[in-house]
Amino acid sequence: MWRLTLQVVVDVMVVVVLSVLIGASAPRWPDRWLRSDPFPLRRLPWESPTFFRRLGIAQWTQRLPELGSLFGGESKSALPGTDRESLQRYLIEARRAEWVHWGSILSSLVLFAFNPWWLALAFVLAVSVGNLPFLLIVRNNRFRIQRILDRESRRA
Repeated sequence: MWRLTLQVVVDVMVVVVLSVLIGASAPRWPDRWLRSDPFPLRRLPWESPTFFRRLGIAQWTQRLPELGSLFGGESKSALPGTDRESLQRYLIEARRAEWVHWGSILSSLVLFAFNPWWLALAFVLAVSVGNLPFLLIVRNNRFRIQRILDRESRRA
């Protein structure tokens, strides 16, 4: 039992350190990396405004912390402005945040290298569930901003 407890403690430390490293490096990523929506950032068929409304995403944003500025990045808790340039900037920051959460989930896969499969799988599931609310909030915000920009482009 002592060995399993130690393994779990080490696993938690590995996941936390890797997630912090990803989050700390994110503000230094070039913006050109974040100008498009490749997989897994692409909108899925069911991701409509109604889908996010039914999940209660607006209420989640009031309860969950926004740590985008922790390592020198930009907070996404409020729009930096309503002009096109500010909305484009917010879109880049939302993509950055989404990649950070996907990176955190993917980094937990390293646990398969030195854990029994069932323990590594448990950690991957736990990290995924922990990141899912943040991913959904960021995706909802990103899709909302994109709709505004698309509408503005059609008017011009």
